[in-house]
Amino acid sequence: MVGARVGVDLVDVGDFRARFEDREDVLRGVFTEAELDYCRSRPKSWPRLAARLAAKEAALKALGSGLAGAMTWRDIEITRDAVGAPGLAFHGATAQALGREGLTAGAVSLSHTESHAIAVVLLVPS
Repeated sequence: MVGARVGVDLVDVGDFRARFEDREDVLRGVFTEAELDYCRSRPKSWPRLAARLAAKEAALKALGSGLAGAMTWRDIEITRDAVGAPGLAFHGATAQALGREGLTAGAVSLSHTESHAIAVVLLVPS
């Protein structure tokens, strides 16, 4: 039986912004429309986007694969529940990899400041 797995990632917001600003095509390759719409509707969207990138990286670390095969960044979506708490949704090849590993989303925690964003992801046996 597979055990729970944890992934964590830290993103420098300034570096992230320098890499992605004015690169709409790249942003749309990493984030879903819902992620972009939410972050852009809030003040200080860059730290929020950086936190979501950190969560995607943390999820891949917990999975233990990195982006492999047909997996894409958009396969990992950071969602929000009715009260605004973050959640995870997996799609496509990443969802299939989770199934093969016998894992499902357990929890995600995001935090950010002006300069850094961090995420922790817990994957649990399905």
